Amino acid sequence: MPTVAQVIAQTLKAYGTEKFFCLCGGDHDLWYALDDVGIEIINCRTENAAVYMADGYARMSGKPGFVYGQRGPGVANLAGSLADAWWAKSPVISLTSSIALSSRDRFEYQEMDGIPLHQGVTKWNKTVSSPDRAAAMLRAAIRIALSPSPGPVHLEIPADMFHLESGEDIYCESDYVQINVARAPADVSRIEKIVQALAGAKKPLIVAGKGVVLSKAWDELTKFADSMQIPVATSLGGKGAISEMHPMAVGVIGRNSRKIGNDAVRECDTILAIGTRLGGLATHRWTLPFNQKRLFQIDADPHILGHNFQTELAVAADAKLALASAVDIARRLYPNRKESDWSQSMTARVEEWRGHAAKMHVTQKVDAIHPAQVIAALSRVMKPEDVIGADTGAHGGWVGALFSVSAGQTMFRANGSLGWVFPGALGTKLGDPSKRVVAVTGDGGMLYHIAEFETAMRCGIPIVVVVMNNACLASEYQTQKRHQRVVKSVLDFNDVDFAAVARSFGAWGKRIEDANDLDAAIAEALACGQPALLDVKVSREAQSPSANRDKTRLV
Repeated sequence: MPTVAQVIAQTLKAYGTEKFFCLCGGDHDLWYALDDVGIEIINCRTENAAVYMADGYARMSGKPGFVYGQRGPGVANLAGSLADAWWAKSPVISLTSSIALSSRDRFEYQEMDGIPLHQGVTKWNKTVSSPDRAAAMLRAAIRIALSPSPGPVHLEIPADMFHLESGEDIYCESDYVQINVARAPADVSRIEKIVQALAGAKKPLIVAGKGVVLSKAWDELTKFADSMQIPVATSLGGKGAISEMHPMAVGVIGRNSRKIGNDAVRECDTILAIGTRLGGLATHRWTLPFNQKRLFQIDADPHILGHNFQTELAVAADAKLALASAVDIARRLYPNRKESDWSQSMTARVEEWRGHAAKMHVTQKVDAIHPAQVIAALSRVMKPEDVIGADTGAHGGWVGALFSVSAGQTMFRANGSLGWVFPGALGTKLGDPSKRVVAVTGDGGMLYHIAEFETAMRCGIPIVVVVMNNACLASEYQTQKRHQRVVKSVLDFNDVDFAAVARSFGAWGKRIEDANDLDAAIAEALACGQPALLDVKVSREAQSPSANRDKTRLV
């Protein structure tokens, strides 16, 4: 009979699992079993980075991202890094060991209870209580992680159970191999009422969030916006819900945003919010006036409907199915709908905004390369099908507002965890090796996980990292400047030559101190075929697009 470790490995193989992320510790029966069935073990330098790689992999592939933590500190490190997957609704499965049952409550080395550590960052959190339940519990973990409202889960296995025999049957539940297999259908009559309300509005607006991207509903959203001639704004997580080159696209709203996007929310009279929780980032701490509009909401997660703002009508449904119904209704009821003064004015104002954005590096006086010049160079060199990632903080603003993405999974970001984007980008590349992946971070974020260049080289993961290096935490510096008190001891770093560090790992690396060198360097990094890093000396004085300055900014 197979052991618990073998049952786990064979079950994962049955589900088509190709990668397993970890920092290898004990529990060697598991590594032998995974190796025997041909699952690639991506051994990282920290548990934190392993979680972020599994997260990036899950977001790009739509499959579960499996990550392991060894009992004790390994579990603690892993649980502490799941927040970003939790915020992003990413189907990461934390598979951890726990102290042997025979040693529990006896002050064993590294004894720690991993269940409460996972409680706040998972939607399901269980222990395998019997060897004969291992496969069933693993199937449950996969099923719940991939549900219509996906998210991270945790399954704990006592360390002395891996080698025990398990008599359970091994099979795959074919309805749960990736997200979007089990979609929640839309109530067509309720969708029709929403379409009619939007048609009757003078200034309608669609606000699309991450749920549209998760559902791969960008084609349906674009067709609906075209049919109804309604402008579309997105949350930062919703970038890619519509091509930002599309005439109806007004860009990102909220805290890290385009000003034109926030202005659209202020000026519209009716909003369809789809696939967005309308949380603090998207609404700039709920100060954008959603509560003053006719608000309609569609989301696969019924718990968020009407949670932050009163809705006139809410529909619990998958974004792709709901929008497909909306397209059919719009074409039947309003087959010849024309551009309105509202939609035309928004298109013109977006073009005006682009003019301001193109001059940002001139109007803001700085003492080094302006980050806007870096984003402009990336926009010129990268292809529409390439994938860009942004770390949290100022980089969410720079990339979110200034880098226009095409429709699809073309943007990923840290949802709040500084340093996420480098290992997240490695996982993203593994999730779809056909894509070219560029990660934008700062020196503060890069210092978290720079050791993962060893992982990137060993595993052959060719991504490009662009480090906006100003030897400080620029977001915090700008905040303290507004407070008129700057505490250098919590802001300033040494000037690290990140390009030299990357080269010490065997990667491609180059430092850029002249904006005129950016285009050629980015093209060279993308073409080199190996992990690459561009260390760009930027100014800390540049102010990223932020609603904190909404009254005075043009961008």
